[in-house]
Order: sequence, then structure tokens, then C-alpha cells
Amino acid sequence: MKIPFSSFFIKVKDRFSLGNTLVLWYRYYKMLVFIGFFLVLSFGGWNYYYSVYRYRFSDEERKQYVDSYFKETTFKEARFNEVVDSLRARARMHEETPDIKRNIFGGDGTSPKN
Repeated sequence: MKIPFSSFFIKVKDRFSLGNTLVLWYRYYKMLVFIGFFLVLSFGGWNYYYSVYRYRFSDEERKQYVDSYFKETTFKEARFNEVVDSLRARARMHEETPDIKRNIFGGDGTSPKN
């Protein structure tokens, strides 16, 4: 059985080796790291520019965004009103002072130990 592209792999093996790659890395690693850093920085800058200055909304997308924003704001306002009402109910409950029927500091209704 003949392996497809076997001659290609044999030619690549003759010209390519791990040792040559390591020599290339040790010789040019500063420049390779700088090029990689510059590529990542360039991509980040382009992505930032595109997201800030080149966004485009069609009329339909703009309408969907406004509708969803309005729904979220209305929902949050309703939830806020519920929380405020519950806090007011708690405050009313805590404003009423309980009436203590027994004086625990005076010793009324206690019997001495034998």
C-alpha cells in the first residue's frame, strides 16, 4: 500500500527539522515576539476603531433596540416600585413598638431557688 503524498513528506523532512526551527527562534526571538505583539496590537486597534466609529444600524435594528431598551426600562421601574413598597411596609412594621407585658428586670413573677 502506497501512502499518498509520501514523496512530499520525505522532501519536507529533508529540508525541515526541529533543530533548524530552534536555531531560527534563538536567533530571531526578539523580533518574532515584537512582530507578534505588533500584530495583536494592530488587530486590537482595528477592532476598537471598527466598534466605535464604524457601527451601522439599519432602521429595523434601531427600532428593535429602542423597543427592547424601553421594555427593560419599564420592567426595571416596575420592579423598583415593588421593592420600594415592600420597604415602606417593613418600615411601618418596625415603627410600631411592641408592648412588653412583663418586667424582666424587676423580678415580678419569679420565684427564688431553693
